[in-house]
Amino acid sequence: MHKVILVDDEIYFRKGLKSLIDWNSCGFEVIGEAANGEDALALIDGVCPDLVITDIRMPVLDGLELIKQVMKKDGKHPKFIIISGHSDFKYAQQAVRYGVHDFILKPIDQDEIEETLTSLAASISEQKLLFEKNIEIKKAVLLENLIHGKVNEQDTYDFSRELSLGNVTEYYYMILEVNGLPLNQSGTIPDNQVKDKIITVIREICDPQVGVFIQELEQGSYGLLIPSTYLHCFKMQISHFSQWIHGLLLRSVKQDVTFYIGPAVSKLHLLKNSFEAAQKAREYKYVHDDKSIIFSNEVSDQLIIYTELEDSYYHLLIEQIEESATIGIMETVDKIFLQFTSKNMARVAVHASINRCVHSILKLIKNMEGEVSQLNSFQTMLQLQNYQLTLSQLRKQFLEFVLESMENIKILRKQTSDGEAHKIKQFVDTHYRENISLKTIAAKFYMNPVYLGQLFKKTYGIYFKDYLLQVRIHEAKKLLRQSDQKIYEIAERVGFNNTDYFVTIFGKLEKITPSEYRNKILENRKVR
Repeated sequence: MHKVILVDDEIYFRKGLKSLIDWNSCGFEVIGEAANGEDALALIDGVCPDLVITDIRMPVLDGLELIKQVMKKDGKHPKFIIISGHSDFKYAQQAVRYGVHDFILKPIDQDEIEETLTSLAASISEQKLLFEKNIEIKKAVLLENLIHGKVNEQDTYDFSRELSLGNVTEYYYMILEVNGLPLNQSGTIPDNQVKDKIITVIREICDPQVGVFIQELEQGSYGLLIPSTYLHCFKMQISHFSQWIHGLLLRSVKQDVTFYIGPAVSKLHLLKNSFEAAQKAREYKYVHDDKSIIFSNEVSDQLIIYTELEDSYYHLLIEQIEESATIGIMETVDKIFLQFTSKNMARVAVHASINRCVHSILKLIKNMEGEVSQLNSFQTMLQLQNYQLTLSQLRKQFLEFVLESMENIKILRKQTSDGEAHKIKQFVDTHYRENISLKTIAAKFYMNPVYLGQLFKKTYGIYFKDYLLQVRIHEAKKLLRQSDQKIYEIAERVGFNNTDYFVTIFGKLEKITPSEYRNKILENRKVR
């Protein structure tokens, strides 16, 4: 309902007008009355009505002067309807000049004024909606510019007044994550509904009319400006406020929610500092998986690791997938996630490690001529870093993907004997440093050496022994480029027991000796 006040020095006319009209059906509610313009002016300042219905001739301050003074003030102005017993054209002229909506003569025709009110209510509703949209756009632009440091102190001062932030003494930036997969994958509520729920919860604990400054950062991730005025009911403690709102939001969205809160800043144009600290705090998500509220100042001194997992975990997991070792896979996944927490790995390092595993597995399926897009978890895993997931949610999705991939590879292997050759090739790629041969590998995989040699040649177009030498020489070249190890040390590292034999094979394949290859690399670097 839109708010309306009645202004007339005749009390019986006010009472009659109030009872004559069906205000609710017209979209209005009478919230106050005044007997003169001066009282009306004070009432307008206090209740901020949407409409003022006033007489012209009144003591102290007449109707036209009342309208004139209201329209001079800054901010949003109410609509005016003049009801008068005088049909003087000059009054009507002045009323139009002040932007009065209508000029109605006494005695009042009920149908006429109700029709006017109904039409005006629709217009006010439309203008309110447009005004609110403009305010939301301004707030969104302001927040975006603030977190990127694109607003100066004077601009923020002007914005503060316009957006009712004039009495704020401190500002915090909070990043809020709703953990889970999107609606079409897990049944979680859409982003726009989450945003509305956040706004509702904040207004529930602060004030139904309070301005909420919120922006979508990523899917399932939102940024909130927390002015100190939000904290009045919480002894000005951001910790108390965040705990309370977290509890309400948890019940509202029915999903795990994580908060990251930057430090207080005294000026709005300094909000970038709080935002960046909150962003950095997100890297501690999996280090403090047991916490749902993480304050940047509580974790800023804690060391976290940005490097990925050790290679041995990737190799072991791939081997277990190829061997369809379900129990082994589950144990390895548990060990991987234990590494994430025990080594204080940053969020980005966890995602990078998972991503590396995923792409290694997808590559394995592609090499077996499988169609990775047929995996139910394919799209989810490709975009996993874009979702806000707890460590347990991440483990669940990853394990489902690994086990599904294992079953897919098992089917592919049944469909073609190429799977056996691929298994041998993968073994060579992993164990080339060891003393291996076609005979020892055939025994390990319970295959006939002759059949294995034929299968390998048919599948990859190269004899097993030649492929093993190629892998070893390829790795030797990498060590020659990247280390200062001696030639005999490199030979041993890549699986050659005899240095002379290594030099001979290297020369045969590369048409150059290992020493010449290294010197050539060094010369090229000097030239650059």
